[in-house]
This record gives sequence, structure tokens and C-alpha cells, in this order.
Amino acid sequence: MNENPGLIQKQNELKDQMAGYRSLPEYILDGLGSVLQHLFNPSAAKARTALLPPNASDQPIESFPSFWLNGLIIAFITFLIGWLVSIGVGYQPTSAELKLMSWSSFTGALALVINKVNIRTFLDTFRLSCVDKILSASDLDELGGWLRSNFKLWLPLISGLVVGPVLGQILYNSWLINPTNLATFQVGPFVTIVLSSIQAVWVAFYLYPFYVAFPSRLNRYHFDLYTSNPSSSEVIGQLSRLLTFILYATMGYIVQLTAGLTFIGVLKVSDPLPIIIFSIFVWAPTVILYVAGQFHLSNVITFAKWKTLNEVQTKIENLYKSKEIPDKEMLENLEKLMNYHDRIKSTPNSALDFRTGLNFLNSLLFPIFAFFLKDVPSYVKDLMSR
Repeated sequence: MNENPGLIQKQNELKDQMAGYRSLPEYILDGLGSVLQHLFNPSAAKARTALLPPNASDQPIESFPSFWLNGLIIAFITFLIGWLVSIGVGYQPTSAELKLMSWSSFTGALALVINKVNIRTFLDTFRLSCVDKILSASDLDELGGWLRSNFKLWLPLISGLVVGPVLGQILYNSWLINPTNLATFQVGPFVTIVLSSIQAVWVAFYLYPFYVAFPSRLNRYHFDLYTSNPSSSEVIGQLSRLLTFILYATMGYIVQLTAGLTFIGVLKVSDPLPIIIFSIFVWAPTVILYVAGQFHLSNVITFAKWKTLNEVQTKIENLYKSKEIPDKEMLENLEKLMNYHDRIKSTPNSALDFRTGLNFLNSLLFPIFAFFLKDVPSYVKDLMSR
């Protein structure tokens, strides 16, 4: 147990800083929640000195509007803007365009919600469990600096405003070229898709630092691990749970995205190019995300195991060299040390077990089923009619 007052102080300072961090999508969701609270529950809003609750994870117990409600309102506002633009230019969207606008509005807002869920899980896991297990003050400083640099708002804001319209144009063009939609370019649906794409890019900005790059940084930190079986340490279990939770939350969003793109006619079995692009930029990174995270977590476990094994090996060598002719007591001690060495060596090098791996493989099939169950029957029907 850590009893270093200076280290404990640094741990508490970092945990206080983490409690106040919000990603850009969170500021959007929580900012709308604050507006709603001022409108419908002004007493609770005035009781707080700041515009937003200091700790985003404690908002539910402060009568703060649910981020799910805020997300639905953002989806409605996004749809309403596109619809009003269409009406303003004297155009009534078709049923296919309304379907496209509804899905894109929902998808953009859902991305904001998923980002908030994942960021909260990430910060809460470290704040409540992992920070106390970091044994080096320099590691705490390094982690604090890394977090500060990745919670700056201007870079994701600019990225969304620049890349979002490009992504929206690509998505809209992919929808327009589908002959079944019988559509031409219209500014209202385009505005809706661009707004939704900007929201999605804001979310995507956080994928690399937090879900791809961060697991590779785990080797830099010195955690307090269970010496005899590092894979059974609390911090390893929490980190593995974090990676798995993020995977399932992300896969759930991808299932919705796959089904939605198939529903509006962007993804089709008869046109493999969008499927290939979608696989490269959506499915593949998600798989890499999880596998890379578990690989780096395994490195932490393996490093801790070999540190202990080397110490035991040194004790065995020193004991063996202490006497030219081993006596009974020495042989018994050697046997105990060797048994201890073998027991540590046989412990798992990963936080995963067979069942977890099987669940991961099953989860990878969800997006594929979401696509094929929707599109294959119609494709087979077309083939049979030829």
C-alpha cells in the first residue's frame, strides 16, 4: 500500500483535474443540458456557481438533464435546420430524402452520446481505480500533461468544421448515385448531412488519442501489480474492462451505422466499393483498436512477470552458490523457490480468457449480419429475375 504523502497528493491532484475534463462533444451535450436546466429547473441551475457541473460524472445526481435527452434534442434540431432550409428555398423533401435526413441527424447525435459514454468511462476508470495504482510521481506528471494536451477544444473544433463538410459531400454523393432514390442535389438534405458529419468528425477526433494511441502508453507507467499473478491485479482487470466496454459501445454504434447506410442505400452488395471503403475506415480500425489495446496490456503483465521471475532466479543462483555441497535445508529452499518460479511463469500473460475472446469474435459478426441480412435477399432476388 502506498504511504508516500507526496505521491498521494499528486494522485489526488490528478484525480481532481480528471473530474473536470470534458471532450468537445460533451460540452455540446452538457451545454444544451444547462440551457434546459435554466429553462425548466432554474433553482437547481442557480444553486450551481458554474455554467456546468464541475464533475461531469456526478451530473445525474444534480438534477441535470440526461445526455440521452440532450442527444435526441440535438438530433431534432439538426433535422429541423435541414428541413427549414428546404422549405426556405421552396422545396419539399421527398420521403427518401426525409429518411436520409432523419437517419443522418440521429447518427450524428448518437455519435456525440457514444463519445460521452466512452470518455466518461475512460476518465472514471483512471480516476477511481488506476491513478491510485501508479507508483511514480513522474508517471503521474506525464499522464496529466498528456490529458491536458488531448482535452484542448480548438483542434477538434477546427477538424470538424474542415473535414465534416467533405465527409458530408462524400456521403451525399454516394446516396445520390443510387438510382432507386431518384434524387438530385438539394441544399436542405445536404445541410443536414453536413451538420451530422461535423458532429461525427468531432467524435472521431478522440478515437486516435484515447482508443488507439493510449494503450501503447501503458508500458510507460509503473503500476502496483499483484506480484505472484500480475494478470489478476485490480488495475489490469479495470483496464481490460475499459477496453472491452469501449469496444462494445463502438461496435454498437457501428452496427447502427452499417444498418443505416444499408437502409438508405449507400452500402449494397452489388456495389463493393463503398463496402471496401467502409471496412477500411470503420470496421478495421475498431478491430485494431481492441487487439492493440489487449496486446499492450499483455506487455504490462509480461514485463511485471519477468521482473519477478528475474528476482526469483537471482535468489536461486545466490542460494545455489552459497555452498559447495547443498544440505537438506538448502535443497528444500531451492525447491520452494523453483516451485514459486514455475507457478509465476505459468500465470496468464493476458487479461483475456477463452470466453472473452469468443465474445469478441461474436461481436465482430454483428456489423456483417446487419449488412447482409438487409441487402442480400434483394440482391438474390435481382439475380433470380435476370
